[in-house]
Amino acid sequence: MITSMRMLVLLGLGLSLWVWPTLAAAAQTGATPPAPAGIAVDGDGNVYVSDYALDRIVKFSTDGIVLAQWGGSGTGLGQFSSPFGVALDERGTLYVVDQLNNRLQRFATDGTALNAWGTAGAGASDLRTPFGVAVGGGRVYVADFGNDRVQVFGQDGSPVASLGARGTGDGQFLRPAGVAVSPDGTLYVTDHFNDRIERFSIDGRFQAQLGTVRLAETGTPTVVPVATLAATPTPNLLAAILPTVTVTATAFVSTLPDAQLRRPEGLALDRDGNLWVADYGRDRVVKLAPDGRLLQSWGNRGSGPGEFVGPKGVAIDSATGRLYVADTGNARIQRLAPDGTPEANWPLPTPPVAAAP
Repeated sequence: MITSMRMLVLLGLGLSLWVWPTLAAAAQTGATPPAPAGIAVDGDGNVYVSDYALDRIVKFSTDGIVLAQWGGSGTGLGQFSSPFGVALDERGTLYVVDQLNNRLQRFATDGTALNAWGTAGAGASDLRTPFGVAVGGGRVYVADFGNDRVQVFGQDGSPVASLGARGTGDGQFLRPAGVAVSPDGTLYVTDHFNDRIERFSIDGRFQAQLGTVRLAETGTPTVVPVATLAATPTPNLLAAILPTVTVTATAFVSTLPDAQLRRPEGLALDRDGNLWVADYGRDRVVKLAPDGRLLQSWGNRGSGPGEFVGPKGVAIDSATGRLYVADTGNARIQRLAPDGTPEANWPLPTPPVAAAP
């Protein structure tokens, strides 16, 4: 019943579920498979993964050994309703987007719940079905998916600023999903239904759209118009509070097949300032230069090493340059070398967990 309700909420936001074969298979047996979404790596190489189907956080070693897990379904401190984006600050504090509880929670790395903030709504301190989170420069950036904006908080949860509005223009969003912030404060946002990434200065000024690119060796990027999208008031069970987004027209002009991002979600920045993007709609991970040039692309739809089904989260180990991917539809984590070579993959443990300590 809980899983069915979550599907209705996501469908009400315009998200498709066709990329989740493990969920479809599990529906026939009555089981709920894990669904990794957010992912982050600490200074010791430990990997933190949110499991939004089983309401928990799982902490792995760099080789996939389970070190700890915590959570459980509910609204209390340390409990979750579809945990999604995760991020670590410079002190090792873990921030978790508690998506359907419309809040952010903070944890010590052993799972001890520290505090939480946020309520459902559109006010300065509110969130509505938030997705991604990033931490940098003493600020916490949250992709406020349902409100078509990015919320900026202090690390104590105090509201600082709000960026964006609903639309297709510069600095506007149709369901922002992922966020990443560079050491100089530059903010990158995956604009999910506009099939692009937007870049903002530290003071919130729009700078550029990314995702309209060619391979680096071809020189000057070729412009590829993003899809034209519009809100459609299609009736559904949640239409009163969550408008549906549908594609009304698409026009791509490119010398490179499949260059355009499609429904991008998670973001990560490496030491050179390059962006790694979970290109959810194309079942791949792409690496972009800071100016938007496509440097490399890995993966296609499948369950083999280096293949993906609807990847939602990416994280970089800054010490080794390794890439970790939340391969959501395959219910596993994949580890890739800096050049994209698959090194290892492992499933999330299946048993449910007890409440947080």
